[in-house]
Amino acid sequence: MSRAVLVMGGSYFIGRRIVDTLLDLGYEVFTCNRGTQPCSSRVTNLTADRDDPDAMKRTLKNHLFDIVVDVSGRSRRQSEILCSALDCSVLRHMFFISSSAVYDVDNLAAPYRETDHLAVNRHWSSYGTDKIEAEQYLRDRFAGGDTRLVILRPPYVYGENNYAQRESFVFDHINRRLPLIIPRSGQNRLQFIYSGDLANIIASLMDVPLDMVSVFNVGNRKPVTIREWIMLCIETVGQDIPVIEYDFEKDGRRIRDFFPFHDYDNVLDVSEINRHCTRETDFAKGLRMSYIWYCQNKGKIVFKEYVAANERKILESLTGPAIR
Repeated sequence: MSRAVLVMGGSYFIGRRIVDTLLDLGYEVFTCNRGTQPCSSRVTNLTADRDDPDAMKRTLKNHLFDIVVDVSGRSRRQSEILCSALDCSVLRHMFFISSSAVYDVDNLAAPYRETDHLAVNRHWSSYGTDKIEAEQYLRDRFAGGDTRLVILRPPYVYGENNYAQRESFVFDHINRRLPLIIPRSGQNRLQFIYSGDLANIIASLMDVPLDMVSVFNVGNRKPVTIREWIMLCIETVGQDIPVIEYDFEKDGRRIRDFFPFHDYDNVLDVSEINRHCTRETDFAKGLRMSYIWYCQNKGKIVFKEYVAANERKILESLTGPAIR
């Protein structure tokens, strides 16, 4: 049986962890991007812009893949281009990394289930609706065929190689001993999944007798509040900082003006995936590994200057005491 896997988005963060996991399991791994160097010499890197149909066809036409893992697909059009460039007649699995942003959270109660209604999520706007359209295209494309389609919907992903302003945002504040501003009460719930756990889920599902179309929410079984997450990051670093609650709505601001998460309970029901995959990295351990990576790479992380400017203005306007 062929063990050739194409990972779209295999050079960064989640995709890179998936590549490393599949290499360790003995798969022949290919990546495809506009020229980014592969993360391992064991990877065959193909060069093409995934938004260019002709380039994708020229690049992929001479390759046969048993499995495709699409980490970077963000829209129906990108999914169309990818599938048109592939020989899907030999494709055994298509994995598509979607998002928790597909759920109509204003009309649903958390935790959100795979069968819940999908619609625009005002917190994520077109990102969520583009993922919905990509999911639907893939369902239609592989309906009645021999390819198993697996759609995974993660909440927030954390871990090594994460250049997004999430755990690194808090680590940076702690290391620089800067006050951290959080939304008042800090009780919105966040759900995370460690990048290594997501990679292991994909590898495990390759050998599970699934339906021809399977959709799974993926994430830690236990969500945490914003405040709990901050305290875990502080414990990881071992250095305390002031944590200041802020009523951003009163001042006409948005939470993303000063904090790296949206203002709602982003919590998924993960009971279905746990019927197949139960492995979960301890949150404290995952954060420790994330912090080690941050310390080794903090000079490469570009923090948003407008967020820092907003923080300075907010701190200047506040007179209340910092709290824990």
